Amino acid sequence: MNLVQLTRHDHAGLRIDPVRAAAAAATVHMVPLVLGEIRKLAPHFPIVLAKDGETGQFYPAALLGLEPHENLFWTGETFDAAQVPLNLLRLPFFIGDGAICIDADSPAITPDGPCAIVESDGSDSAYLRSIQAILSDLAGQQEATRRFVDALVARRLVVELTLDVAFANGAKAKLSGLYGIDEQALARDPAIMADFGDVLTPAAMVFSLDHIASLVRRKNTRLAAEAQWFGKPA
Repeated sequence: MNLVQLTRHDHAGLRIDPVRAAAAAATVHMVPLVLGEIRKLAPHFPIVLAKDGETGQFYPAALLGLEPHENLFWTGETFDAAQVPLNLLRLPFFIGDGAICIDADSPAITPDGPCAIVESDGSDSAYLRSIQAILSDLAGQQEATRRFVDALVARRLVVELTLDVAFANGAKAKLSGLYGIDEQALARDPAIMADFGDVLTPAAMVFSLDHIASLVRRKNTRLAAEAQWFGKPA
């Protein structure tokens, strides 16, 4: 990755292919979320809490695969989901030192890309404005997301998840390092939720874990396809 600050002087002529940008998610098995998108994404993905490897702080994330570098929603051409996390939609753009940056090495930068950065009249393109809105949303919700997670921890609602899954071909996997909402704690003391001030988001995270089964089905479909492909005669 080669992040550089986006400027009109250096990048006005760039064109982006969003399909190639989406392909960067092919090996992303877990993507960080901000507070405002949790309830929107919970009907589609398992929403978990993970720990930052450097700070040890929890952050919410959508689980896309059952092992590192596995995205079970990536078909090879598209991201197969009705909703897409903001941190994937923004690619190949990033926020760095208060400015919009772009990965100068991204394969999404291509002369025949359908999306321009700047229009012929010198104005920002609709595509760039949409990216700016996404990045602004991500940046603007960082503090609210941190407060939400801190409240979950303070009220002892975070519990480590034990996920042992088995696949149709007999293989097994054990997912570790993931955390979720303690459903029993919520059921034991409903007053916690009243004090917490947000009933729906923690509940959405609890129910979203039912989508682990959907990930297993996607994995089984992929394994069956791979077995059929590699089992073909030469």
